[in-house]
Amino acid sequence: MKFFLTNTREQQKFSAHELTNINLFDGEAFYGRLLCFARGNVVRYHRHDHIDECFDVLEGEGTILIDGREVCGTPGTTLYVPAGTEHGFRADGTAQWVLRETVHERIYAGRAAKMVVRAALTRVPIFGKRWSGGK
Repeated sequence: MKFFLTNTREQQKFSAHELTNINLFDGEAFYGRLLCFARGNVVRYHRHDHIDECFDVLEGEGTILIDGREVCGTPGTTLYVPAGTEHGFRADGTAQWVLRETVHERIYAGRAAKMVVRAALTRVPIFGKRWSGGK
């Protein structure tokens, strides 16, 4: 992927039953999602051992749960969550709450080996075409 450009307002989708998680881009160990909360949606406290996350509130208002605290998430709020930190979200504010999540996956030997093979295959001609890995 060379670059990614989108209008997040055009990507938004909401469900009264659960958070809508929309993939925006995937750059190997770095990817982005749009999180669309309808009022009442909840992401319970959880942690990731090998993932750093950054959340930016784009629209609306809700509650961010971070390391035992509750913080009001309004437009302009940015939250960095290093690996191993408990966090969650509660859409208890406006009717719709939109966050952009940017994720960095920490790379270890197994994942690094897969990335090297994938990168090599994209550069090897196979029957006159380059392998694209299904993309």
